[in-house]
Amino acid sequence: MSRLNKSLFFLLLIIFLAILLRLYNLGSIPPSLYSDEISQGYNAYSLLKTARDEHGAFLPVSLRSFGDWKPPLATYLMIPAIYLLGLNETSVRIPSVISGILTVLFAHLVVRLLSAGRKGAEKISLLSAFILAVSPWHILQSRAAMLVAVALFFLISGIFFFIKGEKHQKYYYLGMFLLALSVYAYYGMRVIAPLVLLYLVIRQKLYSKFKILLISAAFGFITILPLLIAFSRNPDVLFGRAKTVSVFYDQGTNLRLWELTTQDGLNANPLITRFFHNRPYLYLKKIAANFLVHFEGNYLFFEGDKALPFPIPGMGILYFLDGIFIVVGLFILFKNDLPIKNFIALTLFIAVVPAALTFMVPSSNRTFNAVFPLSVLSALGLYALSRNKSCRNAVILILTVAYISGFAYFTNMYYLLLPNQFAQNWNYGWREAVKYVRDRGAKYDNIVVSSVNGMPYVYFLFYNKYDPATFQKKAVRNYAADRFGFEHVDSFDRFIFPNEFDFMSAKDNKLKNSLYIVPKAELPPQETSGIDINYPNAKTALKIF
Repeated sequence: MSRLNKSLFFLLLIIFLAILLRLYNLGSIPPSLYSDEISQGYNAYSLLKTARDEHGAFLPVSLRSFGDWKPPLATYLMIPAIYLLGLNETSVRIPSVISGILTVLFAHLVVRLLSAGRKGAEKISLLSAFILAVSPWHILQSRAAMLVAVALFFLISGIFFFIKGEKHQKYYYLGMFLLALSVYAYYGMRVIAPLVLLYLVIRQKLYSKFKILLISAAFGFITILPLLIAFSRNPDVLFGRAKTVSVFYDQGTNLRLWELTTQDGLNANPLITRFFHNRPYLYLKKIAANFLVHFEGNYLFFEGDKALPFPIPGMGILYFLDGIFIVVGLFILFKNDLPIKNFIALTLFIAVVPAALTFMVPSSNRTFNAVFPLSVLSALGLYALSRNKSCRNAVILILTVAYISGFAYFTNMYYLLLPNQFAQNWNYGWREAVKYVRDRGAKYDNIVVSSVNGMPYVYFLFYNKYDPATFQKKAVRNYAADRFGFEHVDSFDRFIFPNEFDFMSAKDNKLKNSLYIVPKAELPPQETSGIDINYPNAKTALKIF
């Protein structure tokens, strides 16, 4: 077998593995559609049926969701799948799956392109694709409709074609188009894509090719023009609620400033106090701390992201062995001054910047783009260790056994334990509640549902395939955000979603001939009546009265 055929054979095996790991039981792992997923799914259904989102906006460039504004690209990509497969879990998650698989392919292509002519380039590019294919972090995100898998695909494919434009200038335009499209996929890309583009323009010395740069810029500008127009009408569509999660919005900084100033005492020199205790310094310190927390071993290899729904039971977002490979990879990268060095260092740094600007850290979702440079570093380290001539066979055997063990542990935790023991992380129970109402609720005049974070209504829309045109007319909405920033649908048809539902008050003032659905966590501990909707582990998720 020739070297080219051998490389293609291994690449196809890696792609097949990526497909298998991302498609297996997609409809039931994760065990339920999370609120963000199901909101996108119903809006895609609404766009398919009416060309309008659930709010009645015609072909929007940003989707209003529970008071947030979501970039729309992933939602639009769901439309063909929903048309072909119907409105279900699989059709909602398919765009992320396909994006994840294609990202594995383009990771190989980008690394090979940037390492062309260097010893081991083909093997390192294949290893990068393999590590990405089996990455717990990448598998988790590309099996769920959380925007970031789609965004990463457009970023990596845009980078590939932009670099390829160095020899064939037509690819500059395609690369620019894909990079511009990425800003419609995830908010973080509205920071990351321009910074990556600036680096690529400098790297390719495109500033010296004015005509190509001008045409490329025109492609990018035309692509993002609808977003700019929408921004001029409503500033929220550009960054959504980013301002409410930024370090500059965090009131803790003001409290800390007051505390430090108070500690200095009334007799302190105000100029000295202001020099040592000021907002810019505290913000910079906070941002630096937020940045560094994403490289802590405990987060990366042992505990992972604790924010729902992203925890992987019993492990971090990377394999423990990846930590060794990454350290070795960093050493190899800078010791040998590889041409890919600046690219990897920059993409890793830029990937963490959006999360560092928020106070909700560490965040595996906001830093998801870092999975690519970390996979390349891991591949460099693995390749270097496997080339050790003094004990090559022993090293390869040990690394293979250790990596397979880590992979087996992850597959057990993710594919078996998570759906059975941690279904609550994914809002499990609402699909089952909708089925109960559909099967047995016809005799009731009202279905009263506790409006948890403003989201239960969309489960009743999605699983009942409720006509979007009817909902756009009949929905009674409350656009005033609650204390958590969520907007609520008060009712539609016979479904009522009271905000800040109080069970005891409802019990004393029951609506006639009505069915009540309440999360177990909102009930008094002594309340044992009602019908249980259980998690797979038999614990109660919801109660129906």
